[in-house]
Amino acid sequence: MKTIGSFSAPIEAHLLISRLEGNGIHAYIRDEHMVTLDWLASNAIGGVKVDVADEDFERARELIAAGPTGGTPPGEAPKPGET
Repeated sequence: MKTIGSFSAPIEAHLLISRLEGNGIHAYIRDEHMVTLDWLASNAIGGVKVDVADEDFERARELIAAGPTGGTPPGEAPKPGET
């Protein structure tokens, strides 16, 4: 398992997990409950972490780097046939 992202709030981690899993990449969350119990501990433990399998790491990085639209530049409509 490799950590693909770290967040100060659990909701941000869940948004990333939704995006990854929507693209077929299984993701796992760590330290969510600790941060929920004591949000001041977030900095001390490195935040809420999102992990993916080693074999999915590069694909997950590419998906994140593509931006929130999945590769279509902001303000540009997807081409016909693209989702």
